[in-house]
Amino acid sequence: MSMKDVCDFLLKQMAELADSDLKGEELAEKVKKAQATSQVATTFINAVKTEIDAYKVFEDTGKLPASVEQPQTRQLTGGR
Repeated sequence: MSMKDVCDFLLKQMAELADSDLKGEELAEKVKKAQATSQVATTFINAVKTEIDAYKVFEDTGKLPASVEQPQTRQLTGGR
């Protein structure tokens, strides 16, 4: 899942919540789902931020914590 996927999903949920036809239990269910999604999205975004911070440290020091995968480098091989 990419950050764009997360943003697209959150925007879709916001549009659903803005639907003025939602009432009562249907609205309550949508709000409950949106709250759960928000919590998961926040955790995902924080994990991505932590990974980005680790890569910044790697750029400065050449070292990463063991819990972060080593960035892959690509070699150009004569057009292949």
